[in-house]
Amino acid sequence: MHSEHVTQIQPSPLTDPAEVIKTGIGTWRVFAIDLPLRIAAETMRFTGYRIQAQAEHLAALAGCGSLQAAVELQAAFLTKGVADYQTEATTLSHDVTEAVLAKAA
Repeated sequence: MHSEHVTQIQPSPLTDPAEVIKTGIGTWRVFAIDLPLRIAAETMRFTGYRIQAQAEHLAALAGCGSLQAAVELQAAFLTKGVADYQTEATTLSHDVTEAVLAKAA
């Protein structure tokens, strides 16, 4: 029978348990509360912006006098929408990265 030596992990006697708990709670708060709220706020802001853009686009589309003008307007709206979503994805990933790096420091 092969016996393995098990090393017991002992906390450093210099580590203050209260500080360990405080750090753990701070980390939990960042990832469980602060970050989701930050992402939700940014998502709501962006959603409002896109709904406003959609409303303006539909109003402009209703005023088009030709099919060609409507197609050009639609193409411009879609191009702007794709660019806005790309920018938003970058913003959200930056927010997550910022929160993770700030907590790691």
